[in-house]
Amino acid sequence: MNLINQGVVDKIYKKGMLYAPFGEYMRLKHGFKVFKIPFNGNFTCPNYDGRLSKNGCTFCPDFARQFTYESFRPYKDLGIAEQIESQLKHYKSCESDKGLVYIAFGTNTYQRIEILKEIYDKILENKEIIGLSIGTRPDCLPDEVLDLLAGYVKKGYEIWLEIGQQSMHEHTLEKTNRRHGTAECIRVVREAHKRGIYVLFFIMIGLPYETRTETIETARMLSALEIDAVKIYPTIVMKGTELAKEYINGTYRPLSETEYINLVADFVENLDRNILIQRFSKDCGLETKLAPEWDSYRARITPKIEKELKRRNTKQGAKLKLSLTVDELVPLI
Repeated sequence: MNLINQGVVDKIYKKGMLYAPFGEYMRLKHGFKVFKIPFNGNFTCPNYDGRLSKNGCTFCPDFARQFTYESFRPYKDLGIAEQIESQLKHYKSCESDKGLVYIAFGTNTYQRIEILKEIYDKILENKEIIGLSIGTRPDCLPDEVLDLLAGYVKKGYEIWLEIGQQSMHEHTLEKTNRRHGTAECIRVVREAHKRGIYVLFFIMIGLPYETRTETIETARMLSALEIDAVKIYPTIVMKGTELAKEYINGTYRPLSETEYINLVADFVENLDRNILIQRFSKDCGLETKLAPEWDSYRARITPKIEKELKRRNTKQGAKLKLSLTVDELVPLI
């Protein structure tokens, strides 16, 4: 069983929703609208700095962080407290109440423990922050980092790990140069849950070398792992990447909008009903995007996925049949 309050999830479905949205869950759980404010801690990534590789993942350009920072321009040069205060003013204007700070750029547990503690402590000094949501990799979460985060849980903060897993298939992870496997993610889920830490996985739909059946298997494996939430988004061909080379030479074709919508619906049908879905989309500026041509922004693609679920007269978890428990799954990895 994951850490999600099933009673709150039941309320979501009783309202007629076809899946469990993260935002609605947080509102019902806390009694107010919870926003996520992005924070730049100037972290790097072991898949770029040479510890694992200097090439990065095949779908991620080495200048991606620069573009991300440009969209973050009003805040990127501010100190920790100043970033939080500036962002709070913005989100307060959007009628949000309190927030989770989303440490989003880079691998945000990839640093010496004393530096991590200093950054996390400073963020949590603000009384309007209820916790942290930390973007990272499954291979950058040693026990000492998890123990540090567990200390915040004991103080009453809500701590989320947002892990860029992308796929649960070893051949996909290898061919996209992720430089980690599925064993690391299984360990992290188990160890995080022991400490009361929530786990969210990023999953890319339409990765090269991955079939429809394998995508559905990923949903089932996440269900067996009993993760707490997922971010689902399409594979975007970014300029300057290895994937862009494959697209240009014709060896990779991104999913069409219809294919993506149908495959996401398949994925949702095979995802446990108690796993929250935070998004179905990928917001990407035209200055970095090569393909696909269709618009993957949240406000445009999410209603189309909801329409497809309604057309099928289905909902999250409707086709999920687990033949393995997580304990049975581990020896096979």
